[in-house]
Amino acid sequence: MEPYESVLMELGLTPKEARIYLALLKEGPSSVRQLASVTGINRGTVFDILKALQSSGLARFYNEKTRQYFVASPPDKLRELGEERADAVSRANKSLSEVVPALESLYDSGDKHPAARMYEGMEGVRTILEDILESMESWSGVKEYYVYSSSAVRDAGLYAAFPDYTEHRIAAEIAVKTISLGPGGTTAGLDARKWIPAIEGVPTYTLMYAGKVAHIFLSKSELMGVILENRGIFDTQRLLFLELWKRLT
Repeated sequence: MEPYESVLMELGLTPKEARIYLALLKEGPSSVRQLASVTGINRGTVFDILKALQSSGLARFYNEKTRQYFVASPPDKLRELGEERADAVSRANKSLSEVVPALESLYDSGDKHPAARMYEGMEGVRTILEDILESMESWSGVKEYYVYSSSAVRDAGLYAAFPDYTEHRIAAEIAVKTISLGPGGTTAGLDARKWIPAIEGVPTYTLMYAGKVAHIFLSKSELMGVILENRGIFDTQRLLFLELWKRLT
């Protein structure tokens, strides 16, 4: 990367825009062909970038005989550009207090299009467990979530991703009901567990919480997970879970 390129990129320029601007400063008045040769960027792209730099006030052109040349605006223009963009960000931040609640209502009402997020490996599993704690703490409903605990996934080291998860859950006063699919599993506090020992080797560990349903499963010996965020799906899964819970002894 050219010196100063990263600074220009922090101002909002793309890497190629930064490269062209710096080339203009070094080379002085330049043709598109010359800039393409110096930067290694094809001429069509160079021309498009020069138009973008002109729009930002960082470049201008003039004609000499039959040829068109481009020159860089003085570097002090970068300070003006930075101030302009800082002002734009400041104005946007002031508007967020009004815009965010409206966007949140759109996000919350998006039940027709469930949002799904994939996670990989132990770090991904930890992210899902952290999301349970964070979501439940801000959940307006009962501070309780529900689990179909697969012995196969649990024994693969699911909670090794977050060894003190249970301590955090209890400290946050979050309760959990668990139906174990297969043997094993214990209670630790603010939890209750029932078993279906005959169902063993189920490949997916399912958690229903705060309007979301998470599935953690094994894929080629690696734990992976997905969070499906949809209030309708969550409510359906919760009701089915609670009905089964009532029927288990």
